[in-house]
Amino acid sequence: MSVDPDKHSPSPSVAPSRLLALWQAFYPPLLGVLAVVLLYVALFGVDFLLGAELKVMGVGDAATAQRVMTRYGRTLISHQMRVLGCYVAIGAALGLVIQLVIKLWERSGAWPSGRSRPRSVETPLSLPPSPWPMGRRLLVSMVSALSLHLFLLSRAIILRPALFAEALYDRGGRGKSLMVWLTHGSGGLFLWMIGVGLSLFLLLAPLLSVRGRRFFVDLWLYHKPWIGLAAVGLVLAGLTLRSSPSSPSRPKGSTRPPSLLIIAVDSLRADRLFDDRRVVAPAMAALSQKSVRFTQAHVSVPRTFPSFVTLLTGRYPYHHGIRTMFPTHKERQSVPVALPQLLKDHGYKTSVVSDFCGEIFSRIDLGFDRVEVPAFDARELVLQRGVTVHRNLLPYLSGAGLGTPGIAWGQQVFPELEGLSELADPKLLSQRALKILAEQSQSDAPFFMTVFFSTAHFPYAAQAPYYRRFMDPSYRGPFLYYKPPLVDVSSPADVAAVQALYDGAVAAADAGVQSLLDGLKAMGRADDTIVVLLSDHGENLYDEPERGMGHGDHLEGDLSLRVPVLIHDPIHRFPPHSVSGLTRDIDLVPTLLALLGQQVSDPLRSQLDGVDLLPLLQGQRDSLGLSSLAETELWFTPTGPGFASDQRLPYPDVTSTTDISPDDDIAVTERYRDLVTVAKHRALRTERYKIIYRPTRNGPRYSVYDVVMDPWEIHDLVTEQPALLAQLQAALFAALSSDPSVEITGDFILPK
Repeated sequence: MSVDPDKHSPSPSVAPSRLLALWQAFYPPLLGVLAVVLLYVALFGVDFLLGAELKVMGVGDAATAQRVMTRYGRTLISHQMRVLGCYVAIGAALGLVIQLVIKLWERSGAWPSGRSRPRSVETPLSLPPSPWPMGRRLLVSMVSALSLHLFLLSRAIILRPALFAEALYDRGGRGKSLMVWLTHGSGGLFLWMIGVGLSLFLLLAPLLSVRGRRFFVDLWLYHKPWIGLAAVGLVLAGLTLRSSPSSPSRPKGSTRPPSLLIIAVDSLRADRLFDDRRVVAPAMAALSQKSVRFTQAHVSVPRTFPSFVTLLTGRYPYHHGIRTMFPTHKERQSVPVALPQLLKDHGYKTSVVSDFCGEIFSRIDLGFDRVEVPAFDARELVLQRGVTVHRNLLPYLSGAGLGTPGIAWGQQVFPELEGLSELADPKLLSQRALKILAEQSQSDAPFFMTVFFSTAHFPYAAQAPYYRRFMDPSYRGPFLYYKPPLVDVSSPADVAAVQALYDGAVAAADAGVQSLLDGLKAMGRADDTIVVLLSDHGENLYDEPERGMGHGDHLEGDLSLRVPVLIHDPIHRFPPHSVSGLTRDIDLVPTLLALLGQQVSDPLRSQLDGVDLLPLLQGQRDSLGLSSLAETELWFTPTGPGFASDQRLPYPDVTSTTDISPDDDIAVTERYRDLVTVAKHRALRTERYKIIYRPTRNGPRYSVYDVVMDPWEIHDLVTEQPALLAQLQAALFAALSSDPSVEITGDFILPK
């Protein structure tokens, strides 16, 4: 029996025809994806060409930019390639989604293609050649991608306008008008209506057509098991995301000592908690009513780095050695033992979690087991600026474009974004802290955690709705969204706007504090955890015109030196009350060690500058008769309130007084270190009086105020009461006699 080979061999044209069919099916969508990718590459180019110069704390100059480019030029190029890759990846993903929608429209026949195909040719879920002309597909792909991008960009502008204000609002013109329309006009509602309406149309129009319904019937008939598995997976994923970690308050038979939670809010003024007429932080105010309230607590240096080291060591800055925001590596290594290390040595699990201002904990080892804070050095600043100039990328990196600013996956791709003030999210920070607490609570060991919220710090760049909560709806000045570094107020409306931004930022931090306290209670740890709420310094907010805004530049008034301190102790159960006697940051460590029942050696106790505040907590006394010593910090700019030649010793701005070490560290240079020390203003504050020392080229200047009769420190008593001046001057010099870095020559305080 003969066999005809031609009847049992595949035709040589079959395989090529199948490849051709696949090519005809996938070639148009691939070109559509490529068109969207090219659109995003163009957005990268626009942002790159319009990128701004590098600045440090709002200060920048050509010489600094040149040094940065010389040192980090190659790093920047490599970094920009990563940014470009991110643009390409987002463009490819979005292009693919658009092609799937186009495929849905093709299948449904909802968009006439101009040519028809017999039904007999199609099989369920087959991939026929695209009926859309190529030009139409490319045009629809690019227009759809651009429209969606503009929608996401607009959403991000509404939720986090401070990210975009420099590029749009600050330049005026149509960009400014657009931002105002989006954030304070009808733009938000318009976008929501357009977005929802267009999405429903794009999806429902093809689904409701005859061929669209037939497509999903075929999908169900032929892929029922896969659809079921996908549905089960989505349900399980949703349940996992909704579940929150929890742990019992104490394992059975536990005798662990009390835990300690320090909640710090940067730049928080005492009057925002203790003034009932101005309630901007209801959660913290409620905690205040259940706590012992120290209403006259003062810090030694109104800047974050030296203030926190003082708070956690119980020593004045001249003893622990951190006296500026930019200490040297040697100074950081020489800091004496701090509270986290002391508690770790006694079996505590110690941790600190923070956003942008908490970078200080990445530069110094205070004994925390776990440190989850942003990094900080010259390289990080350069890379951070390299991302933030790409405004068209920020909606995706921050998650704000999708209306979920807490989902900032971009911080995993670009870790330098963790240090960006405009991305600080107090609720996200509290979630991170609670996750760590849940892990630490699995053991029988007590915990000590510091959670540091930075949102209330300059530039007061809170997210929606907080940035507009206290703002005058009619205001359209330069401070609508944030406080630009080098722009000063020029009217009472500007002052009110800056104060409104600050209050909104405090309210945002308050929401994070509420979330943290609720989580602590849900874990069952509220009854065995001492909660301390405080700030590292206060803030000047143009309350007095000559005193400007900020902290650390001068010592006039109490607004930057006075901070709220609350101690809520569920173990000792002190009755809630206010303490009006003066207390200091150096008193925190000895007080907390006593509350936690921790014994320290006599040599260590003798090194602490602070005292135990237990008599004030118990209500036995209202004052211990203490006095507080304070000093200014490094000045970032050569001009400002109180910077006249007869009010200070001048030196250049921060870009000149600091330098970059070989390991990218930023520190005050040896050349300016003595000048920075000798130029410091110093003050001694008692419960009745305050004396301020200011060195100038014409000799030292003194001011004396009666803070009881003159709380705003307006009326200087120097000329009226020379005897009081001599008495307070002697007290100031006596307090400074313990400072090993200075000597007193005549009326001058000079570095040794």
